[in-house]
Amino acid sequence: MAVTNHKTRNNIIFWSFMGAAQIIAFVLFKELADLSQWVIQGSREATMWVWYNKMPLSIASIVTLVIASAFWFKTKAGVGNKGFIALWLLFAFSFFSGIINPDLMMRPRQNDAVFVNVIEAQKYVKDDESVIVYEIGNSARAHADKQVLRPHVAGGKVVEGTEVVMTYCGLTNLGMAFIPEIDGQHVNMAPMTQLENNLVLFDSNTNEPIQQLWGQNESDVIAKNDRAMQEYPTFRMPFAQFAQAYPDGEVFINDYLVEGMRTEFLSNPVVFAYDRAMEFIFKTAIDFQKNEEAPVFPTINHFDDRLANKALIWGFNINDDYVAYTEEFVKNNDNLVNVKVGGQDVVIAYDESYQSLGVFYNHTGNDITAIDFRGNIDSNNKLKRVENVKAGAYWVVWANFFPDTAVNRV
Repeated sequence: MAVTNHKTRNNIIFWSFMGAAQIIAFVLFKELADLSQWVIQGSREATMWVWYNKMPLSIASIVTLVIASAFWFKTKAGVGNKGFIALWLLFAFSFFSGIINPDLMMRPRQNDAVFVNVIEAQKYVKDDESVIVYEIGNSARAHADKQVLRPHVAGGKVVEGTEVVMTYCGLTNLGMAFIPEIDGQHVNMAPMTQLENNLVLFDSNTNEPIQQLWGQNESDVIAKNDRAMQEYPTFRMPFAQFAQAYPDGEVFINDYLVEGMRTEFLSNPVVFAYDRAMEFIFKTAIDFQKNEEAPVFPTINHFDDRLANKALIWGFNINDDYVAYTEEFVKNNDNLVNVKVGGQDVVIAYDESYQSLGVFYNHTGNDITAIDFRGNIDSNNKLKRVENVKAGAYWVVWANFFPDTAVNRV
């Protein structure tokens, strides 16, 4: 009887520590490994709590695993050799996926992005690929969806005194450029996870999460503060049209994706295999998001059937007035829509030559009858782009975050 009680006590001790290690590691996996949300839907509050407490949780998981392992080696309690190895592998998978893998999988390029000229870019970007563009003075930069997908963040040198960083979410099909500063403090962005099918970044200087669509620290969102990064105007056009419009422009290239820059098998077979596995996973998720009616992650809280889920919209707001337009609607209105948004006159125009839809503030006091893709209405007047246009985003994500939006207003 004494031997049986001793064995039972050892089993309880082992499983108490091993169970705690596995549960904590699973929580880290569930809330921080965004791929887990393909099948497990968490809450925003849970994800944020785990993020803010990930270091003590990580330490607790490792400590309890070490105690359980030391106790097992001494007593062989709980499981046999194969069971013990299986438990270790399960822990390693959960812990790696939640804590380590995000930094490896989505290596950001805010400070060291690779940009090439349009001639060099032709090796990597097809003529008909949509590129997300921003202008800085006389310069312009283009970001193809495929190239900016995995780093999620691309920036680099200051151009004409301005630092602009492109952020990208493949689930939303959205590139948003920001001036990386909040309330005078520099923001150093890196991918964190996804929530409701939109990228969540974090500021490595403060550890604060930043939802891409909001551009705000999570603590400011909770406190209802208005502090946010300043959005920088972006628009879309095919790469061939970008090259025509900006022959001296720069094109972002993902250095761990393209041949000639990426790690090859002979130099590092582990990184070679890892990157290709990640590319397959990302491509699978993005293809599903593009081609299926349902969102790839079942985390959307609000659906709106005014448009198809995966319709591409150009969404923006002025003050608290939110609107969304489809390219088809603008084309069907002679490529030009004059409208009032948030009390301000705006013109939405599609340029057939450059295949680009633009949204501009109209300060003239009159309806615009002709405008080019740069915003020129004549040789002396150029309209300013609305800075917060989300160009070509999926309707299902936009409507989830901004449910009060108007659609194709005239």
